[in-house]
Amino acid sequence: MPDPTHLYAPKTTTEPTQICEKCRNPYTLDHFQHGVEGQDCVCRRCLQVMGYKV
Repeated sequence: MPDPTHLYAPKTTTEPTQICEKCRNPYTLDHFQHGVEGQDCVCRRCLQVMGYKV
């Protein structure tokens, strides 16, 4: 399955970004506000791959 590039933070964004601990890609902070306890530094995409319902 190809990686959806629209999920990554644009290179020219002025929004703050954070690096996901699993995939090491930069995402805007809304990708980390998923409410899964203990996984604050993991993006929604990686959590879905790991089997979490986010």
